[in-house]
Amino acid sequence: MPDPLAVLPAVQAFPSSSPFRIDQVMAAPVAMYGLFLALLLLAALMSWAAWHQRLRLWRTLALLLLALVVVFFTLASWGTSDITKLSHDLPFDLSRVRGEPFWTVLAPLVARLPYRMAFMHGLVVAGYAAVPLLLARLWQARVWGGWWSLLIVFSPLLRNFLQNGVSRQALMTLLLLPLLLWAARLARPGRWLLVLSTGLAATVHTSFPLTLSLALVPRLVAPGSLVRLRWQRLLPVAVALVLLVALAAPHALDKLRVYSSLESYFPTYALRPEVIRLQLAMGLAVVLASWRRRLGFRYWLTCGSSRSLAMFALFFGLLQLSLQWNLLAPITSRLVDPVGFYLLILWLGWLQRQRCLWAAVPALVVTLDAWLLGRLLESFSLACGSNDEFLCIPDRWPWQVRY
Repeated sequence: MPDPLAVLPAVQAFPSSSPFRIDQVMAAPVAMYGLFLALLLLAALMSWAAWHQRLRLWRTLALLLLALVVVFFTLASWGTSDITKLSHDLPFDLSRVRGEPFWTVLAPLVARLPYRMAFMHGLVVAGYAAVPLLLARLWQARVWGGWWSLLIVFSPLLRNFLQNGVSRQALMTLLLLPLLLWAARLARPGRWLLVLSTGLAATVHTSFPLTLSLALVPRLVAPGSLVRLRWQRLLPVAVALVLLVALAAPHALDKLRVYSSLESYFPTYALRPEVIRLQLAMGLAVVLASWRRRLGFRYWLTCGSSRSLAMFALFFGLLQLSLQWNLLAPITSRLVDPVGFYLLILWLGWLQRQRCLWAAVPALVVTLDAWLLGRLLESFSLACGSNDEFLCIPDRWPWQVRY
């Protein structure tokens, strides 16, 4: 009698090295172009609705934009290595998220999501898209809200986070944003929001200590900030932060050792031409706003928001040099996206304070142009199934996927 198992198709073992996605993907450039153009249309309609004071319509369009961001990035990130590894491993092997309790607890839920970690990544990117919408509402700049969302989620500064599927570190960086907004005095998040978001961030990714330090930089460089601090209030906050850092430090140090001694690969997206063009466009916005507001060198020395912006611009430049010269690049490359994200937020906040939001248009044009005539156009030649590429989407419905 023949063995019944002999008639079953052979099941390949999951790859042990990149690229991990070897099947169940396809290229659909026309469909992804359509989704991208739909996002542009929604952003334009949101500007129209805000201009005509149709606030209910603006909120509805904002929700539609966030939903479309989830769809776009869920599909587009399906073929990337980090997404594939976690979608495959989380249901039964939690070693990849050692030291990250958030993902240990969430693993059963992720295993039940459509497209698993790809859908989770879409939700994380939607969180990034929601931040500019909330800031636009807070700053009474709803006309720009939709465009700012696209500026953030499609920014070449965040390519590793949002287009390589580095969801865990991206979520941790996002959770520390309220702390950055408080430190830079761009918003006044409630005390409990700061406590909950910072505490949760400590459980999400082992790079928490370094990113926490970045989020506190604006408060440290503000003029006279240390003099004005009330030490009675600072002490319990400092103790709590030390405990959170201690929670993540052992695993962070272990990962630091691996990256510094064993890891040789590092992404070089920060050196690409579109990043340089975006930096120039952001610099142009600062120059135009400074000229329009007649800001001198003395202002830059005494203004806390200007100091913070200059500091993060310097940080990003130093990270680019480390990648260019291969100086601790496997470590510094992991800081490019957190610094880039906080730089974008501080830059928008600085323009808002100068009442020169129009100066962000060149940066928006550079960002969207890099997609319309770059990423999406290149997707027509993607060899999906041969490599772990962003914009290689699933070729079947969620319930038909084999993990």
